[in-house]
Amino acid sequence: MDDNVENYINFLSDDCLICIFNKLESESDRNAFGLTCKNWFKVRNIARKSIIFHCSFNPKVYKEHANCLSKLLARSPYLNLVSLAGLTELPDAALNQLRISGASLQSLSFYCCSDQGIAAIFRNCPNISTIIIAYCRGLSGVGFRGCPGTLSHLEAESCMLSPDGLLDVVSGGGLEYLNLYNLKSPTGLDGLDRVGYARSLRFLNLRMCRYLTDDSVTAIASGCPLIEEWSLAVCHGVRLPGWSAIGLLCNKLRILHVNRCRNICDQGLQALGDGCVCLQVLHIHGCGKITNNGLASFSIARPNVKQRADEVMCIGPSIEDLFRLQ
Repeated sequence: MDDNVENYINFLSDDCLICIFNKLESESDRNAFGLTCKNWFKVRNIARKSIIFHCSFNPKVYKEHANCLSKLLARSPYLNLVSLAGLTELPDAALNQLRISGASLQSLSFYCCSDQGIAAIFRNCPNISTIIIAYCRGLSGVGFRGCPGTLSHLEAESCMLSPDGLLDVVSGGGLEYLNLYNLKSPTGLDGLDRVGYARSLRFLNLRMCRYLTDDSVTAIASGCPLIEEWSLAVCHGVRLPGWSAIGLLCNKLRILHVNRCRNICDQGLQALGDGCVCLQVLHIHGCGKITNNGLASFSIARPNVKQRADEVMCIGPSIEDLFRLQ
């Protein structure tokens, strides 16, 4: 390289180098940028907006990730997104480093992790908006107590949140998307009525929540007037009072999933048809108590509602897409 060109490069400001770095599209080019020299390595870390550890189900890989995590977080002060997928043993030093990016951090995934540090995350990351805690079976939810109003999206698939923990989960008041697919009950009793305090909620996935009762459905329908899409697929505990409450109270509901619900009958379907004035799509199949006459009556009463037989596991916006960014 010509000495004059090299000298010019050495005098480029950090702001200029960050602009150059942001033009690089591939991760390999960004890594090569950081390996050029110490200053460019520093700029690469400053410009980094996301850190993503993908699940590999290899204990050796997870150990390597855990060992380098603290240093990596310390070098990256302006992160928007962090995914610690599968790291079952997170060092305290790593979690402490998250406070460095606290003001800018918006999305955090603890997929398959332990529940320690949730409350600390909220103390140090006041602008957090998206959290994934899927398959965190040991997490009760109490760490969400006093969570910020910025928290709008939560994935808690196959967790075991307690009734009090569920109340803490919605305590921030800003939740718009809540996925409780296959929620486990630590007591064997229904505590999902607490979701009814999430008044901003627009998307609610309760698929396979087998402990769900009519009382909780009524509380949610009454307390969450903005719900646009609701999955109650394979929720066998919902009966006529629950379907009637949805029909009467869910005036903004556009999409409803009732696939394989054993206790929705012709009367329940009629209750949905008599209400739910904004309903556009009804996912329905495998409902043994609904007759052909019941379906025909619904179709006549609500000809503009599309009836679909497909199984949909995830509803609303896919927040996992955020964690595929680099």
